[in-house]
Amino acid sequence: MPPVTDPTDVLYHPLNVEHTGNPEERLATARATCPVSTPIPRVHVVATNELVRDVLASPEKFANVGNFTITPDPPVVEKPMITSMDPPVHTEFRHFMRRWFSPLELRKQEGRIEQIVSRLIEPLTTGDEIEFVERIANTVPAWTVYAFVGLPEADWTDIQHWTDTIHNYLPHVPDDLPEQIAFFRYLDEQVAQRASHGAPQHDDLIDGLVFAPSLSPAEVVSHIAQVLSAGTATTASLITNLFYELLHDRSNWERLVADPSLVTAAIEESLRHDAPLQYALRTVTEHTEIGGCPVGAGDRLVVSLQSANWDEEVWGPDAGDFDLGRGTPQQMLSFGVGIHTCLGAPLARLETKVVLRRFVAAFPGMRLAPGFERHAMHDPMLRRPETLDVVL
Repeated sequence: MPPVTDPTDVLYHPLNVEHTGNPEERLATARATCPVSTPIPRVHVVATNELVRDVLASPEKFANVGNFTITPDPPVVEKPMITSMDPPVHTEFRHFMRRWFSPLELRKQEGRIEQIVSRLIEPLTTGDEIEFVERIANTVPAWTVYAFVGLPEADWTDIQHWTDTIHNYLPHVPDDLPEQIAFFRYLDEQVAQRASHGAPQHDDLIDGLVFAPSLSPAEVVSHIAQVLSAGTATTASLITNLFYELLHDRSNWERLVADPSLVTAAIEESLRHDAPLQYALRTVTEHTEIGGCPVGAGDRLVVSLQSANWDEEVWGPDAGDFDLGRGTPQQMLSFGVGIHTCLGAPLARLETKVVLRRFVAAFPGMRLAPGFERHAMHDPMLRRPETLDVVL
């Protein structure tokens, strides 16, 4: 099928927040009629589960380079962050990073996450009305990842402001954005301070990276920045989406209160139904075809994780519904598949599990605030409500 190039025929534009905010009908049409479309010259949207899997599983043909830019022919960065690496460099560095995401390390993190959630729940009482996103969903993953990385707690508020602002500009962050300048200046100072010790003093990610033999200070800063970005906004979206679906149809919440063993099923269905990161980006390495659509070297692919998760061919005619009893006959793709599967996925699931279990136990009567209406976040890559007003 030839690519769509006429703007009047664009099915789904990855930078149009009107499209990305409520993409259900557009992506359904794309899957049914044009699974590879071209809303921007040399930028192609891949919409079906089968084709998304094929692209993600073929890094030799569809490279990870330039993973946060959407224009064709992304510049080659000599020493990229892990999210923009390709083999063989990616293989070695991912193996190095796995130490901090091992099951043993995650077991250590669970107690810390429990403490963070306890600290946030403690001042709350039944009947309180709160804005859940800022109060809980943003804060839990932010504090978790800042502690995990090893950043001083006194700086967490500033860091969260900088990273939230930067993420609002993705996938095109201006080089002169004040928050980005302040953020990287701060990380430069943290890395220089750790390096001045001459040897590791802490068992955290900063010291691990600072004293890794093959990394320059600039590379250490880049990797820390990527971990902070990847570990906060997407997990906040997961938590927000999950609570919205459970409370929007409150029978789901009541079912969970009656049977807390459904917590894991609820998290997996939320990840499928509402991919926190709507799409990944890839670069075509050589002229080829995807689903019969020709693509050229240097072309960009918008790989729709969300559309793949809604594919009726895989999940059935009710793929667009949130269903606690669905089960998982196929792996949902919100964390990707293949060599670039999200390294922090277990940590995101753990944070979400702790938050959900604690709120189900503490506030079984929790509900959406009267008159609350869902408005999609104006972010082309993230999927979640802008706000979530609830009564505890």
